[in-house]
Amino acid sequence: MRSVILEAPFKGENWESTEENVRFARLCGHDCFLRGEAFFASHLLYTQEHVLNDKIPEERKLGIEGGFVWKEVSDATVVYINRGISKGMDLGIKAALKMCHPVEYRCLKDYPNTNPTPVIITITGASGAGKSTIIKKIIEKNPKAELITSYTTRGPRDSDLPGEYLCNHTFEKMKEMESEFFKLFSAHGNLYGTLRKSVTEAMAYGDLRILIIVPEAVKVICDYYSKWPILLDLIKSFYVLSPGEDEIRRRLVGRGEAEIQKRINDCKKWDEEALTSNIHYIFLKNDEQGIGIDKAVKQMMIFL
Repeated sequence: MRSVILEAPFKGENWESTEENVRFARLCGHDCFLRGEAFFASHLLYTQEHVLNDKIPEERKLGIEGGFVWKEVSDATVVYINRGISKGMDLGIKAALKMCHPVEYRCLKDYPNTNPTPVIITITGASGAGKSTIIKKIIEKNPKAELITSYTTRGPRDSDLPGEYLCNHTFEKMKEMESEFFKLFSAHGNLYGTLRKSVTEAMAYGDLRILIIVPEAVKVICDYYSKWPILLDLIKSFYVLSPGEDEIRRRLVGRGEAEIQKRINDCKKWDEEALTSNIHYIFLKNDEQGIGIDKAVKQMMIFL
């Protein structure tokens, strides 16, 4: 029997929603047993009377840290998403990934999904992480899905997806349009920007739209829509973690990239920043040649 750490929400907006979170977690535990797994859920055990008081920040912190310890002796962290991903779950997921602990996303069958289906998905990751390949497969499975086009001063690349960029804009033209973008970003000597109206209009149509952007842009976009929580709920942000150094090197060489070692160092830096950021990412791993892509796509489809 496999041992797993179960991640599900605990603290709700009121007593009733907390009670339902507890019931949901118990149903998830039942699902684990049916899968041949022995589960541990710190939020079910540690929050009981006379153990820890979740309303006291110091004791809540102890409970979270105590749950992290069990990750060292378990086979995987399993995340049930029907009721969304809470801040506590986000901490657990990031802690698991920093420990190189496998993370699996699941949707509990026959339970109502209160987690809004995204209309906009952002996908982020360093060079060679496999973003483009994952997106191609997602579009194959969602024929109505399209990319939201961004603007850039650089020329087109063979690795660009159809509709990903409008290239070869001048620096002067990008600066003239600056007020229309969420923000202009500079990378490797070029400017990049996404129009606010492109994302807002995509939300209105309701079909899945995909946006490939850098982490700084994810934060800017989420901050912008935080004024309208109903719209912010329509955005899901995915981050594709980089594979091992040898695999990244192989991919970058295959793409004809320059400054390979610098790119590899950038991959490590981006991943470390993502795992310690306040951005509510859904993390995907594409670390196995060929097989990793299919696993990442399968995990991503759970949210779509």
